[in-house]
Amino acid sequence: EPTVVRGVSVINDGAVGKGFSNADTQVMAYWAAGNVYAQRGTLSFFWRAREPVGPTPFPIFRVAYADSSTGDMAWLRVDYNGHGYDAFVTDANLARERVSVTVDPFPKLSEWTHLALAWDENVGVRLYVNGKLAGEKLGTAVLDTGLDQFGPFSRIISPHQVQSDYNYIRGGDIDEVRFYDRMLDDNAVAHLAKGEGDGAIGELQGRTLADPAVKGE
Repeated sequence: EPTVVRGVSVINDGAVGKGFSNADTQVMAYWAAGNVYAQRGTLSFFWRAREPVGPTPFPIFRVAYADSSTGDMAWLRVDYNGHGYDAFVTDANLARERVSVTVDPFPKLSEWTHLALAWDENVGVRLYVNGKLAGEKLGTAVLDTGLDQFGPFSRIISPHQVQSDYNYIRGGDIDEVRFYDRMLDDNAVAHLAKGEGDGAIGELQGRTLADPAVKGE
């Protein structure tokens, strides 16, 4: 169940079956705690702009800290950056492990785009667009932190409030929001982009201190 929802309707022409259409002043958030691991994971969803895009960036998706000194409380963001997409997760020093890509030509307003952001403390971050690796930043980082809520499009998603206001009044359509407990590989993301669900995800492999990466972490 969402923690808060307003201005959201169900549409029949989602990317896979039905989807959500979110008004410009929408608010929509779910608990991140219990659904998202900060240490590693993958966010996967379909997005449709619905209205023309221009040079002004806007948020598409956020995951909020449970507590932080950052002004926007954003631990994870996937944005439209004015010419493509920008995505990051935030490490323990408040540095943002960021990937930015240009998309040309940009998708038509009626066209669904699949976006996936994968992160791992031992690997880095990877951004996929329509099932293909669009950019990555490799390296280690301490990402472990407390998380509060996640949701699309809002100016603020935080423990304090969920809000769409000011120059952040812009909704869109969204479908098939999924979080995974590991950084998915290229093949798994490609299946998700085709709307094929979890067919290529595979079982979670156990973690052991015999693995140098796990031991180092």
